[in-house]
Amino acid sequence: MIAARILDVLLVLVLLVYLGEGWRNGILRSLAAILGIAAGGVAAFFAVPIAAAAIPAPEWRLTVSIGLAVVLLVGGHLLGVTIARTVRGRRKDDPRHERELTTAERLLGAIANLVAAALVATLVAGSVAQLGVPVLSQAVRRSVVIGTIERLTPAPIDEGLARVRAAILEQGIPTIDEALGGITSAPKPPQVDIAVDALAAAAGSVARISGTAFACGQNQSGSGFVVAPERVLTNAHVVAGVDNPIVELPDGEVLDGQVVLFDPELDIAVIAVPGLHAAPLPLADAAIGTPGVVDGYPHGGPFTSTPAEVLAISTERVDDIYGEQANAREVATIAADVQPGNSGGPLVSLDGHVVGLVFARNADHANVGYATTLPQLDPLLADVASLRTPVTPGHCTTG
Repeated sequence: MIAARILDVLLVLVLLVYLGEGWRNGILRSLAAILGIAAGGVAAFFAVPIAAAAIPAPEWRLTVSIGLAVVLLVGGHLLGVTIARTVRGRRKDDPRHERELTTAERLLGAIANLVAAALVATLVAGSVAQLGVPVLSQAVRRSVVIGTIERLTPAPIDEGLARVRAAILEQGIPTIDEALGGITSAPKPPQVDIAVDALAAAAGSVARISGTAFACGQNQSGSGFVVAPERVLTNAHVVAGVDNPIVELPDGEVLDGQVVLFDPELDIAVIAVPGLHAAPLPLADAAIGTPGVVDGYPHGGPFTSTPAEVLAISTERVDDIYGEQANAREVATIAADVQPGNSGGPLVSLDGHVVGLVFARNADHANVGYATTLPQLDPLLADVASLRTPVTPGHCTTG
């Protein structure tokens, strides 16, 4: 994709510039510039989605998003450089200062500058990718440079960036105060061997779903899975108020979708995704004691498989996504670390069958989540492949 290659070239140039600046200035003089670019990156991370959500016209949304990100990043860098010059009382190009630097100082400065610029790039790219602008999402997800940085980022830092990303995205998973299924205490984390071929194959059909709900001025993110050719099943609260959700697969496929089924009472939605190549996942009934995984994208970050086990199956009265009316629903109570961003993801048994649709977690007990069982969805999903007419995705939820 041309946009992704252009992005890669620009990122390589930026990283080389920061590498050279770090070598030239050394570690001490680089610190202020690093803090400046970090401040600009954080500002862009929060400001770009807010500004984009306030602009309904896609063509202006793209221009404003890119322009604002550039202004804030460059502004942060210049502010840091200015502070460094002021504090040290020397001009940036003072040759006497250059001769005072040791090789170690230069090397540390180059490494620190490069790492800081790379992390800021992934932070801002992750925010831009969730704006509901297909060309931006596709460019970011297919970028070789961004992908390489993400692979090289240590897990604790990657998790931290995902949690920071969650602060700006509306991806809070619903919580339930009652102890559904009679589970009144936090269970031990399930011991499940998830390194099986069937689970690896199923992972390829689990999607990250994102988009902008303009009426609420917020970006939203969740998970889903391929339920029929070119059809993705997710929670209604994930796409509530989102006209054009973006669907991303682990293999880098990024496509535009439209909501063709929206049921706020059962909290399910179906997205039609023309051109989607991922295979539909087989469905099955849940049973107490079934081991498996919760697949999805916690905090809008990378794909994650979390060990899970079905603790109980019961019929409960559960509020609709707006909290206006309680409806009867069969719910599987599961032992699993369900996080924001897992909404709409599948509960997958070890043989690769989907046995539930994750929709909530317990408000008080750690490692307790809830999934809608699938037999009750049969009437809605019977002809899901034939659903082509876009429907109104309700109104967005806030908070």
